Amino acid sequence: MRNAASWQRAMAANWVLIVTGAGALLILFFLSLATDRGFEQNARLRQQVSDSYDARAALQGVLTRHQDIELGQRGYVITGDPEFLTPYRAAEARIDANFDLFEKLAGNDGQGRLIDELRRTSVQKRRFVARTIDLVESGRRDEAVRLIASGEGKRSMDQIRVLISKISEAERQKLEERTAAANAARERLRDRTFTLQIGLILLLALSAILIGRSQWARKKAHRRARDLAARQEAIFDSAKDGMIVLNPSGSIESLNPSAAKMFGVPSESLLRRDIGSLFEIAPDRGQIETFLRRLKANRKESYGQIQEFVGRRQNGATFPLEVSVSPVHLADGTLFVAVIRDISDRREVEQMKGEFVATVSHELRTPLTSIAGSLGLISGGAAGEIPPKAARLVEIAHSNAARLVRLINDILDIEKIEAGRMQFDLRPLALGPLLEAAGHQTAGFAGEYGVPVHIEPVAAGAAVLADEDRLMQVVTNLLSNAIKFSRRGEAVTVRVTPLDRRYRISVIDRGEGIPESFRSRIFGKFAQADASDSRQKGGTGLGLSIVREIVVRLGGSVDFESVEGAGSIFHVDLPAAELPAAVPAPGETEAPLPDDPTLPVVLHVDDDPDMLAVVASAFDGRAAIHSTPSVAEARAAIRRTRYDAAILDVGMLDGCGTDLVAPLRKRAPALPVVLFTAQEVDGAPKDGIDLVLVKSRASLDTLVREVTDRIGAKRANGGGGK
Repeated sequence: MRNAASWQRAMAANWVLIVTGAGALLILFFLSLATDRGFEQNARLRQQVSDSYDARAALQGVLTRHQDIELGQRGYVITGDPEFLTPYRAAEARIDANFDLFEKLAGNDGQGRLIDELRRTSVQKRRFVARTIDLVESGRRDEAVRLIASGEGKRSMDQIRVLISKISEAERQKLEERTAAANAARERLRDRTFTLQIGLILLLALSAILIGRSQWARKKAHRRARDLAARQEAIFDSAKDGMIVLNPSGSIESLNPSAAKMFGVPSESLLRRDIGSLFEIAPDRGQIETFLRRLKANRKESYGQIQEFVGRRQNGATFPLEVSVSPVHLADGTLFVAVIRDISDRREVEQMKGEFVATVSHELRTPLTSIAGSLGLISGGAAGEIPPKAARLVEIAHSNAARLVRLINDILDIEKIEAGRMQFDLRPLALGPLLEAAGHQTAGFAGEYGVPVHIEPVAAGAAVLADEDRLMQVVTNLLSNAIKFSRRGEAVTVRVTPLDRRYRISVIDRGEGIPESFRSRIFGKFAQADASDSRQKGGTGLGLSIVREIVVRLGGSVDFESVEGAGSIFHVDLPAAELPAAVPAPGETEAPLPDDPTLPVVLHVDDDPDMLAVVASAFDGRAAIHSTPSVAEARAAIRRTRYDAAILDVGMLDGCGTDLVAPLRKRAPALPVVLFTAQEVDGAPKDGIDLVLVKSRASLDTLVREVTDRIGAKRANGGGGK
């Protein structure tokens, strides 16, 4: 295939030269034909001239024979000597042969009538001569003399001379015509040959010019190829990444200095060695060859895909590296170029980044949660009635603290998604309860904007395969967005539509719609239709970007429809799933708190005193909170007190809150244990933990509700109180 393609490119580049050469060959062919035809015409003309002369000689022979006949007749009649009849008899015997020879050479082309007349006259003449000879032989010579004197024989002889003269003249004219025609044909042939020769000279000249240009272009291309090779060699030798050229069996053909330096070996020592020897764990024999063979057979889209390995230096040290392999198709075969990059520094930066994110998660979320929770409690009247002006300031502070919390959460989510560290716990989820819960979570936000949220009835059994927390994040993001951009009083509707093996969740608003110019970048990071939106509506511009990234990783798709001035509809399509069993609707598991006047006692362990105070205030009237700032104090408290529930933090100065799970379970195996932490803990709850809530993602109301619900459920199941 490559040879055919090379031929096609060569034909396209030199088609003029090829056409010129073909034209020259055609001209040479026609010149050969013309020359051969000229020789053939000359030979035919010579043959015609020879035949004409021979014909006229044969005709002259006919006249001579008749003269011999007349001479022999007269000599015999006058002398009576039979010797005079010898030329007569010889002529009489050969005269018909002369006629036949003449007709064979001259043909009957226009002279048939004259030849027939000549034959008849000849017969008359020969009969007359025979009659006179018979008269002499019978002794009547006088009568023969009188017959000759009558002039009959002379008239026949004169007629024969006239006819022979006419035939000879016609034959001469025919020869002249043929000679003239041959000369004209020769002239035409000469002109044609001259024209062809001129054309051949022009084509040869054009070919010479094209060959000269081709040679010049070839030299130029050669210089360019030499420069390109020198440039590529310079890039190859000076590249910071290691570059190794492999043959189809995986052996090293060449490598640049960076590759040798990366593995700490001289370049010469790696030549002809298997590239698997450079990895910490060498692949099985033939595995690399199989990989290269598949890479060569694959489409171009698969070229250069990056894979990570662990390399081994000559001193035995290992290091992470990225490898991308691409085939290089050469005239005499295919080689492969492996580009190798040492990613040790990047891994170190990623580790530092992860540590930074963890620090931010803990050091920012904890105080922000305390601030937002405290402001929320004050705003809700937990600290008593405050003056209206102060209440307004507290409300502003609470709103901006919540906004800052959302911003941090969004930035951390984007970072986790892009780093591939966000984990998904996929399981069948009933859409009805989940959407109702999403509506409940956004009810307060919707109330601020005066926008009701309407969840249309969802068909029983409608379920998708998704991570519950992430799908909840998707729906609440879309609801928040729709609420912010809806007109006050206009409802936001959530609708579920079954599709082919999927379910579509549609969030419908009746706001101003999305401007046409903004639609192409609506799912981009920090995207806002108008810069003033972030100030007027709040938000980070990351919500829809997070929605798209999560939905894609859940195996679904997200799209939207919008009409400016009439509103927008965002569609989320997710794979349908079968519920393993009937899923109880939210609230069915909720159990009212017993009417026991004795409040449940809850252990709260957190090293942040503000968080301890805020959580205690949040549970005011719902439970008695026993706050401890350290693991050690908590261990002591567990030995002294029997708790109804426990709220634990993770990272503290003297240990981890999860260390308290065992002693808590030992005292009360059915004790509800909730992990309330600023660190991201993905996936299902850990062993002994009933629920994991992330600070700033889960509100204090959620924490209070989850803890009190579990205490109520425990008591309802006979777990008893303290």
